[in-house]
Amino acid sequence: MDGSAGRAKLLDVVNDVPHNTANLGAAQPGIGLALGGGFARGFAHLGVLKVFEQHHIRISHIAGTSVGSVFGAAYASGAPLARILATSRTIRFRDIARWSVSRLGLASNHRLADIIERVFDSKQFEDMRIPLAVVATDLTSGDPVVFRQGPLVEAIRASCAYPGLFEPIQLGTRWLADGGLVAPVPTQAARHLGARLVVGVSVGTQDASRNAPKNIFQVVARAVSAAQKHQLDTWERHADLVIRPDVQSLSWDDFGRASEAIEAGEVAARAALPRVQQLLAASEQSSSLASNAAYAQEWLVESIRSNGRLA
Repeated sequence: MDGSAGRAKLLDVVNDVPHNTANLGAAQPGIGLALGGGFARGFAHLGVLKVFEQHHIRISHIAGTSVGSVFGAAYASGAPLARILATSRTIRFRDIARWSVSRLGLASNHRLADIIERVFDSKQFEDMRIPLAVVATDLTSGDPVVFRQGPLVEAIRASCAYPGLFEPIQLGTRWLADGGLVAPVPTQAARHLGARLVVGVSVGTQDASRNAPKNIFQVVARAVSAAQKHQLDTWERHADLVIRPDVQSLSWDDFGRASEAIEAGEVAARAALPRVQQLLAASEQSSSLASNAAYAQEWLVESIRSNGRLA
């Protein structure tokens, strides 16, 4: 597939595109994970995945924004969690960014493609082991763009194009930037994928300091965080549960502290386990009741037909 064809296919993705239902596994209850942005804090997502995997919590769908799209897509691709964890502990900012100082951003995140190539088991949405959505922001309209088809690389690069730091990604006539601008935690995208239960994981971008910002990165991060505070009602109402790992002491570029973030994700996930298991049990019971009701209705209709009372 040439570059223009790939981009055209990638743009045929917005919101209402049906996913390949062969992967949905609707018969078994599972959790739809919505993984938010937060740069280095996003390593906490891996701690959540680790605990869920240890306790055999089935992940039915994954939606990711920014760094959540990277780790969510890696896991959805079928890559072993051990490989993702090992790689995460070696990642540094230079592995993601190449300084460019263009008119549109200080760096390019083109190097994300190397991580995807090295770590992921699949590179197309259609080949994901777990149904996946990646959220970016259309800088022209201000609307979310939800990728569910085509190649992963450009979708993830767009979702991670933090404004001011990374150059936006041009796809066709669109200029796309970080999905956290419109979906800090993409719970609605997870719901639209088909998830019956949605668990959001929020790590935030705001640093714990209340001092004056010291550089342009802190200015932008605090501005985005301030805007995101007013979106809480929007994304939280689509979640059955929100997990908030304690990573406020980590800065956006603390990539060398991945192990701390992962551990924080584990602690938060373990604390949430009783509620997660309760939600799964309720969902399974609801599915069983619905199945029994449908069977009873079918039996009644067939009985009436066999007695000649239904035309």
